[in-house]
Amino acid sequence: MSYLDRRDFLRTGGAAALGLGLTGTLAACSPSPAPSPGTTTAGTTGGTSNGSTGATKPPTGTMPPGAIADLRTRLKGTVLVPGDAGYPDAGLPSNGRYLSTRPSVIAQCVNEDDVVTCVKWANENGVPPVGRGGGHSYAGYSTTPGLLIDIAKLNSVTVDKANGRLVTGGAATNRNIFAVANGGPFLLPGGTCLTVGVGGLVLGGGIGYNTRWAGLTSDHLRASRIVLASGEIVDIDRTTNADLFWACRGGAGGSFGINTSLTFDLVEVPKGTTYFYYQWRGADAAIAVLHSFNALMAKAPPALNGVARAGAAPVGGGGPREAIDVWIEGQYIGPKAELLDLLAPIIAAAPAPTTTTVDERSFWDTATVFLEEPPKPHSFSDVSRYAADPVPESATAKQVELLVSCPIRTETSSGSMWSLGWVGGDVMNKVGRTDTAYVHRNMSTLLRPTIVWDTSSPASVGDALVAWADEMVAAIAPHTPNESYQNFPNRHI
Repeated sequence: MSYLDRRDFLRTGGAAALGLGLTGTLAACSPSPAPSPGTTTAGTTGGTSNGSTGATKPPTGTMPPGAIADLRTRLKGTVLVPGDAGYPDAGLPSNGRYLSTRPSVIAQCVNEDDVVTCVKWANENGVPPVGRGGGHSYAGYSTTPGLLIDIAKLNSVTVDKANGRLVTGGAATNRNIFAVANGGPFLLPGGTCLTVGVGGLVLGGGIGYNTRWAGLTSDHLRASRIVLASGEIVDIDRTTNADLFWACRGGAGGSFGINTSLTFDLVEVPKGTTYFYYQWRGADAAIAVLHSFNALMAKAPPALNGVARAGAAPVGGGGPREAIDVWIEGQYIGPKAELLDLLAPIIAAAPAPTTTTVDERSFWDTATVFLEEPPKPHSFSDVSRYAADPVPESATAKQVELLVSCPIRTETSSGSMWSLGWVGGDVMNKVGRTDTAYVHRNMSTLLRPTIVWDTSSPASVGDALVAWADEMVAAIAPHTPNESYQNFPNRHI
């Protein structure tokens, strides 16, 4: 396709809004109210109203008489409508902000032919379709009042160990992939939340604890099959429908159709890693840790992959400045001594940590620590900004002061600031900025103000936290390029 052809494709094919349901932030689970990395072996990442109560609104709109019966006749899978026994729990989004958006029809597809049937039926009957894989879209793009095309059963995973290649269904999850890869010689670098679908993950880029040394998930995509808005199935790779293949490596899930299968090249697993986790308490520690972490990730070798977070906790006897939880976590593909040298500036800049864990482990033992089960359903929102260079310490300090004054600070509702040091380094930057649709090369970290709140809260709670997140972004906006991660979409800004 030429450039003009691509624009035509976006205008016609993209108008069908065939969303796969993006993964989100962190390429991990939805952000939980009180994450506690390093403590378990199984875990540690618009709409109607910012403070949605989760009340279900009846689907609106009409469709031709007999349309549902026609779909049931043509579909090999299951068709659900309001009133059916399985409907209430089917197709629920992970983000409680969008629980009030319920589909008129849910089509639970069992194969690629079912996906084609759904797309053609939607065209014939004027019903807007949305595809859903993992259902983790941060902005609710895997929800719809129209036809929800649920491809969750397209979750097969096969590995060609001789050639280091992986083929998955469009809705295979991190759990499905980890189950096949765990303990083996190969890895697909990707996310951490076990229930996130690889379709949304790869189509938006795909970042995680192995990105800096192994590359984005999308950098390893070699081919895919995709159902377009017309219902046509096309194969894509570097030489076949090359422009569409380019777009599917970072252009965001569901923008171009519903991907029903994905083929990846794998990387060899390192022999060993050093895992680290440090925890601090207080606003002064937050400023020192976040600033020194950002400075480190701007020059760190690809072998170092880590995250820093500071969060507003419920205020206790020490006051709001004391009630700031701070931690860093990650891995180094190398020995402990080298890691300690790299982390020394952070440790020197901050007060003594309250918790320290640094030990050499096998790669798969460390990988298991990073895996996350989805938290209890809640509402959440992220605003991400890439940073090419470390933001000034004054900007970090302003954000920490905003954490101190966060308007909602309970066990289930609060705000936090993340620095995802997964997005830079020589490996990431081997791919040119325009070689794929993921353009965010030559960055050092991804800054991510995050808010979470109980879905049953009044609208005022969500509204207050959204306004607070706007202030957090404003504090760093003058020091960052206006670029955001596609897998952390936000309808508000």
